[in-house]
Amino acid sequence: MAIEATQRFVPVILGGDIGTYTLAREFYEAYQVRSVVLPAAGNGVIEHSVAIDLRPIGSMADEERVVESLLALADELKTAGDRPLMLFGSLDFHIMLIAKHRARLEEHFVIPYPELDIIEAAALKENFYALADRLGIAHPRTAVYRPGADLEALAGGLTFPLIGKPSSSANWIAAKFEGKQKIHTLETFAQLRELTAKIDASGYDSGYILQEYVPGGDDAMRLCTYFATNESKVIFAGYGEVVIEEHAPLVLGNSAAIVTGRNDQMAADGARMLEELGWRGIAMIDAKYDHRDGQIKFFEINPRLGRNHFYLTAAGVNPARFYVTEFLGAEFDTDSVETTAVVQTAAGVLQLSREQLFTVLPHHLLRRFLDSGTGRKAAVLLKAGKVSNPLKFAPEKHPRRRIYLVLNAVNHYVKYKKFPPRSI
Repeated sequence: MAIEATQRFVPVILGGDIGTYTLAREFYEAYQVRSVVLPAAGNGVIEHSVAIDLRPIGSMADEERVVESLLALADELKTAGDRPLMLFGSLDFHIMLIAKHRARLEEHFVIPYPELDIIEAAALKENFYALADRLGIAHPRTAVYRPGADLEALAGGLTFPLIGKPSSSANWIAAKFEGKQKIHTLETFAQLRELTAKIDASGYDSGYILQEYVPGGDDAMRLCTYFATNESKVIFAGYGEVVIEEHAPLVLGNSAAIVTGRNDQMAADGARMLEELGWRGIAMIDAKYDHRDGQIKFFEINPRLGRNHFYLTAAGVNPARFYVTEFLGAEFDTDSVETTAVVQTAAGVLQLSREQLFTVLPHHLLRRFLDSGTGRKAAVLLKAGKVSNPLKFAPEKHPRRRIYLVLNAVNHYVKYKKFPPRSI
C-alpha cells in the first residue's frame, strides 16, 4: 500500500528491527500516518503492517547507493506536493550515514539529529567516558585499546573481569571474526590477548573499550531516553529499570522487559551531558546500578531511540510527538504529551510519572525471571494488567502478523533455554 497523497508528512525510516516497527507504529498511533521503511530485506516484524510502506533496498554497506535511494524516494514522495519528509535511522550506523551525508539529504528531508561532530563526540564510547570524567559523572573504570598498544600496560590499571566492547558500534559491524559478540566478557588476561589478536586481524581499527565489570544481574541495568530542543535544552528524561535482557550473542544486552519510573539523578546527569554536547533530538543513555556504592554508573550514549524504546509510549509519552512538535512545528501536532504521564522536576525536566511494564516476552516466560527487586515490581504490574508489548497492536489485522506473533513467542522460549540470563 503506497503512501496516500493526502498524508501531511511522511516518516522515512532506515532499518528493519523491532525498533523500526515501533517508531512506525508510534507515528501511526499519534497521527494516523504511514511510514516508508527501508530495510536491507523484509522480515516478519516489519512486513504486512498497517503502519508501514515497505521498500527493501539491499545491503547498506554502499553508502552512496543508500543516499541515492533516499533522494529518489524523496522525489517520488513529493510528487503529491511539497510535504515534509522526516528521516530516521534505527541503528548507530544509520545515524552516522545520515550525519555524514547531511548536506545532500537535508535538502529533501527534515533530519532530527545533531551534526556529525556532536554525534561523534557522544557515540564514540572513548569520547563519552572522557566527557563523563570532565563532568564528574559516575562510570566504570575504563581503558581504550588500539592495534599495537601495550596490552599489559593498558590492562594493568584494571581489575578482571573486564567487559570488552567497540568504541564505534557503526565500525564494528564490518569486523568479521570467529566468536565475535556485541559485548565480550573477559575473565583473564589470556582471553583478552586472544580477543585483541582477533580484533587486530579483523580490520577493525577504531578504539576498543576495556571496562571493569560492575557486578549485578540484568535487574541492575538502567536506561534513560532524553529529548533536547533545537536550542539544546533537555526537556524530557524517560527512565526505566531493566527486568531481563536478551542473551543470545547477536542481541546480547537488548532489554526484553522494562519497568518505567523516575530517577532524578540520572535525569539530571544525562541532561548535563547532552546540553554540554549541544544535543538536539533524542538520545538514550545505558547505565547500571552499582550496589557497592549505590551509584548509577553511565555506560554509553546511543544517538537515537533505543531498540526497545516502546517503554516510553507504554507509559504515556509517545516520542513521535516530540519529533513532530519540535522539528515540523506545532501546527502538525494539535495534541501534546499527556499531562498525567509526566511530572516536572526541580531542574525543569519532565519525567515519567506512570509505572508500566514493557515486555516483548510471552508473560508465561517472563514470570520465570521475576525473583529480583525489579522483577517483583514487574510482577505487581503484570498482575494488574499494566503491561504493554509493541507487537500487540489492535489495528494490525493481517493474518501473517498473527502467525509471526506466535513464531516470535516460540523463538523467545528457544533463545532463553539456550542462552539463559546471568545472575551476577
